[in-house]
Amino acid sequence: MRTLIDLFGTFGALGDKTAFVNRTGVRRLVVSYREFHDLALRMANLLAQKGVVPGDRVLIWGPNSSWWAVAYWGIVVRGAIAVPVDFMSDSARADSIRNLTNATIVLQSRFKAERMTTAASLLLEDLPYLLEDVQPIGEIASAAPDDTAQLIYTSGTTGTPKGVILSHKNLIANLTQINTQVPIITSRFTFLSLLPLSHMFEQMGGLFTPLYHGAAIVYLRTLKPSAIMDALGEEDIYVIMSVPRLMQLLKTTIERELEEKHLLGLFRSLARLAASFPKEVRRTLFFPVQKKFGRNFTVFVSGGAPLEPEVFTFWSNMGFTVLEGYGLTETSPVLCVNTMERQVAGAVGPPLPGVQVKIEGKEVLARGDNIFPGYYENEQASRDAFTSDGWFRTGDLGEIGPDGWLVIKGREKELIVTGSGVNVYPDELEAVLNKVPGVKESCVIGVERGGGEEVHAVLLLDGSGKAPEAIIGQANKSLDTLQRITGYTIWNEPEFPKTTTLKIKKFAVKEALKKGVEGGEATASRDSLLNLLAKVTGTGTAQIREESLLVTDLGLTSIDRLELVSFLEQEYRLDIDDSQIGPQTRVSDLRQIITKREKTTRHDHFRLWTNTSFFQGVRRVWDALVHYPLFRSFATLEVRGGDKLEKLDGPVFFVANHLSYLDQPAVMFALPPKIRPKCATAAWAEFFFGDYHGFDRIWRRLSYEYATVLFNLFPLSQSQGFSGSLGYMGKLADAGINILIFPEGEHSRDGKLHDFQMGLGIMVKELGIPVVPIKISGTDQVLPHEARFPKRGAVTVTFGEPLRFRYEEPADIVKMTRQAVMDL
Repeated sequence: MRTLIDLFGTFGALGDKTAFVNRTGVRRLVVSYREFHDLALRMANLLAQKGVVPGDRVLIWGPNSSWWAVAYWGIVVRGAIAVPVDFMSDSARADSIRNLTNATIVLQSRFKAERMTTAASLLLEDLPYLLEDVQPIGEIASAAPDDTAQLIYTSGTTGTPKGVILSHKNLIANLTQINTQVPIITSRFTFLSLLPLSHMFEQMGGLFTPLYHGAAIVYLRTLKPSAIMDALGEEDIYVIMSVPRLMQLLKTTIERELEEKHLLGLFRSLARLAASFPKEVRRTLFFPVQKKFGRNFTVFVSGGAPLEPEVFTFWSNMGFTVLEGYGLTETSPVLCVNTMERQVAGAVGPPLPGVQVKIEGKEVLARGDNIFPGYYENEQASRDAFTSDGWFRTGDLGEIGPDGWLVIKGREKELIVTGSGVNVYPDELEAVLNKVPGVKESCVIGVERGGGEEVHAVLLLDGSGKAPEAIIGQANKSLDTLQRITGYTIWNEPEFPKTTTLKIKKFAVKEALKKGVEGGEATASRDSLLNLLAKVTGTGTAQIREESLLVTDLGLTSIDRLELVSFLEQEYRLDIDDSQIGPQTRVSDLRQIITKREKTTRHDHFRLWTNTSFFQGVRRVWDALVHYPLFRSFATLEVRGGDKLEKLDGPVFFVANHLSYLDQPAVMFALPPKIRPKCATAAWAEFFFGDYHGFDRIWRRLSYEYATVLFNLFPLSQSQGFSGSLGYMGKLADAGINILIFPEGEHSRDGKLHDFQMGLGIMVKELGIPVVPIKISGTDQVLPHEARFPKRGAVTVTFGEPLRFRYEEPADIVKMTRQAVMDL
């Protein structure tokens, strides 16, 4: 195997084996290797139709998903050059890279608040529809090993990103080297993809490696802790490619859950005790935690930044295997990695086979087939990157032990040299500061003071109220006198600016300090939260104040709320529910929600088990014995358009007008017997779970018990917590269950069709299933809204042609669906 084209040639033969699982937060969508191979060929043809020729650059700016992978391999098959851009980058950076590479076309995402408008572009989320009408390309491009496969612009902790040229030879060499050193992957493995595919660490370890072995990859739309833990609980995960910050986030999530159960003290005592036990004993001792990661979970692979020994020890003491590695984008990316036989805290392992590493003047130098040829259109930087005899200068400081294992000390450019000539490694000081109570995160930088640098700490506090002077004093007690922190600044944003691997952009922090007010409080040059609120609500940033009410002052609608939550989850990787944002929520409250990162406890009333075959059978019997005879005793039912349901394939939304409490049984009995049991109905949650008391509360709860089991109703809130209902509907669709919904939200008292609620558009867009419009008439005469008992009468249920939406936005879906019901 010499090129990525050779690797692509192996995919089609894997047939129906799962290649990708997309977990959108609402749906679970599976793509087989056969489908993936076909889609990539179609993608190559679509690019050709858009004018892309071999050698052109194509920019990908979107979140991880199977469609990112389809786009990437379509570029490869076309013979073009992929230019992945970190999804978290702003539009200015993405547009700058487009200009630098003269990209022919941009593949971007609808999930980005700011999109690029200055270039020809396609939305990654539209690819399922675009590729339906495109045939697979007839001729796959050829590639030589030295041909450029992709250009990756470094994230830039130094503020000077450069375009790294990576050839087919570089990528295939590193793929082979890694799998020789860690030969554990098989086709049975499932990888959980958590890092951006725009970063070489995830691309090599979490895309090329699993595809090389015919393994499966799971993608999440957002990296909030609950989504990660849900995936671990529901997918059979073997491997996670991670970075230290993400492993710290998972560590904090576990510790928080233990603290809530008052078990954290016992856990820590057991962990200290278990440190000397064999790994299998540790795995057994911490089985409750191991269980959360699945029965086959094998290994964390950590890279992108040094892993603190404390975090390594936390996972290792519980019996987890943590392979820490080291490399750079320029090295495709891996140079060294721990082995399955031996892992050492603080060390990044021996060099890979075929990779040479040495230390020259404390700097790590490397050589091998995986080393890049140079920077794109930047000859000076390319010359500076190599020694005269061809060794790559990593810019990292390190030491090689007697056993040949490498230890990284820090970035050369971040090394602080004090006035006394003492070398201070910021990573070591940050590790001390981050353990001090009151500190959420820290960033240590050198501030020039004439004749040397001052060791300066920038603190992101956790809101506990601990004085920063006390924090610095406590940290300094653990530090050597010559390395102590001599100044500090408080960071007022919810997060530090981060690279794609969650490393702090220290150059950006330094710039912010230069612009900050005298006295030391740092603020970012632009407030990302205010910009996000302005984008979602349409309010100018100048009009947004900390005391502004999101709903009243900024006009945040229920639909805006869901969009805002989605963007916040993407931007800050936190758990947040739309129910946390209410009429009294201010901008300052939202900052606190982001800062505290507290996991919300939601009391849902969903029952997926009512859709099992057993309960479907129970409803069949109960309908035949009770519901249908009762309904027919006062209603004569006429069904029109039933033939339109014969060719339904998969779940659909049934969308009907709403006249009476009899509407649900009328539709159910109008459906064909094979469809009826596989249909759930959305009901007004507040009817069952409002602020009721006494007997009223009891009978409504009993009604809920009866309705969920024997009518298969589920609650849909009209005030808050809509995301929970949306997630439940996704599970129904995944299980092949149809959904009946009455989007007017209440009975029509005058018999006319009222406006549909906007939530319908989001439901249809997120679930991606067809809509069958339904017109009900006569139920308001049989059981008027104010009546206690029904009277005899005729009821008509008319089914329309299924509507299949593709590119429409939610508002358009609502409008078109209502018109379809109106036309009936």
